[in-house]
Amino acid sequence: MRARAISRGTVGAACLTVLVLTGCGGGDVTGREPARTDSVVVTTASTPVAASGPEGPAATTASPSDAPTDPPPREVSERSGLYPLTDADLVALTSRMSTVLEDGTEDEWAALFELPEGELEQWRLWFRSVREVPMSVRLFLPDVVAVADSPEGGRGDVIFAHQVEGADPVPAVQGYRLTVEQRPGEDPVITGTSETGGNDGHPQLWDLAAVDVTETQRLLVLAPKGRGADVAAVLPGLETAAANAFGDFAADDRERLVVQLATSEQIEAIMDDKRTGTTLGLATYLSGVDPDQIEPEQVNVTLAADHLDRIVIDLDVLVDDLAQHGFIPPGGWSVMRHEGVHALLDGDPTVSPPVWLWEGLAQWYGDRRDYEVDSWYAEVVARTGVPEELPSTWDEYYYEGDETGEVAYAVSAMVFTYLDRGWGFETARDVGVGLSSADSWYDHDDLDAVFEEETGMTYAEFEDSWREWVAANYG
Repeated sequence: MRARAISRGTVGAACLTVLVLTGCGGGDVTGREPARTDSVVVTTASTPVAASGPEGPAATTASPSDAPTDPPPREVSERSGLYPLTDADLVALTSRMSTVLEDGTEDEWAALFELPEGELEQWRLWFRSVREVPMSVRLFLPDVVAVADSPEGGRGDVIFAHQVEGADPVPAVQGYRLTVEQRPGEDPVITGTSETGGNDGHPQLWDLAAVDVTETQRLLVLAPKGRGADVAAVLPGLETAAANAFGDFAADDRERLVVQLATSEQIEAIMDDKRTGTTLGLATYLSGVDPDQIEPEQVNVTLAADHLDRIVIDLDVLVDDLAQHGFIPPGGWSVMRHEGVHALLDGDPTVSPPVWLWEGLAQWYGDRRDYEVDSWYAEVVARTGVPEELPSTWDEYYYEGDETGEVAYAVSAMVFTYLDRGWGFETARDVGVGLSSADSWYDHDDLDAVFEEETGMTYAEFEDSWREWVAANYG
């Protein structure tokens, strides 16, 4: 199952929010570092200009009104009885969070919050879990002051930028909205937390439960704490499947994939949408942070062109399958092969390959070698007839129920089974790889180019040939 990227809408909104104070876009044409607005000394035409003489510029005597002055004292809001939240406050808060997360103790982390006991305990679990994951970047960044002043305090959007070693090409974006109270004479304290409006990478499993971390050659596995025996039982099948997927589809420098083994309830929370049907696994991708543009002292986070992937699999389904059958398939768990293809082939999010490509390629690869598919294909064709066209909407896979989804998966997987049996594994794979970067929702020329190179037929000719094969074998 492929969950497409959630586009992040906070950068543009952030610019609008702070435009009056700092401007948006553009830069200092002199190349100098712009000064912060709260420390600028404005020079007017009445400022004395130094006279020039043989000895060089003469000293200038500035009037008292020209001398820099301390910023005025902060005023408490009549509305909330608190200091309104400023950009500088958000910068200082995220700096403290980053420092404590990297070098502090759990009690120091808890002291940043003033939350009900259950919520505070969850943030303690979050702290322990995140610290256990090997990360080369573990940093909070200030994004935007969403609400400067409200009866509950200010609200600011922050980014948890984190880069899992060996798995993430750039730091990942995970967004939080913090409610912050800053009382006179006290440090700011976080009194509420939620996801941001853009739902950037939220939640991850560490937001839902305390997690254990298991590292293998090809995987970094997160699972709810206390499930160590179950993880150990299913882990060989995950590692084998990942090794196969890397061997057949890896096209970059990644060494491993991040897999979150979760309960069905946790998967539902991670998906956070209204799609129907049963979800055994999914691959989502997160926006990335541009590592060359990380500026912890500035609001507004710069996104990277690259993004990264997370795989989520139902742990209980794997455990039940193993108990029922007593063995792991030789090629590894089908769902891991399926989601591994999604993660490894995930390309440019601005490109829109054919919908059936994403799920058809992954379903075929997950089933081939270890599962009997002909009886499944025949049953689907008997129920719905020889397909007149390939599935063309995400609704057919995800939102219209299990029966509609089963048909969509079967029909699209038949494409690659036909290629596999007619031209061989490499051709089936290469068609999938080629189509993963084909912008076919707008132009079929890319589809024709891929099919002509791999099969000698145009896309339309191939589709007619495929339909005849389906009718002859399953009709």
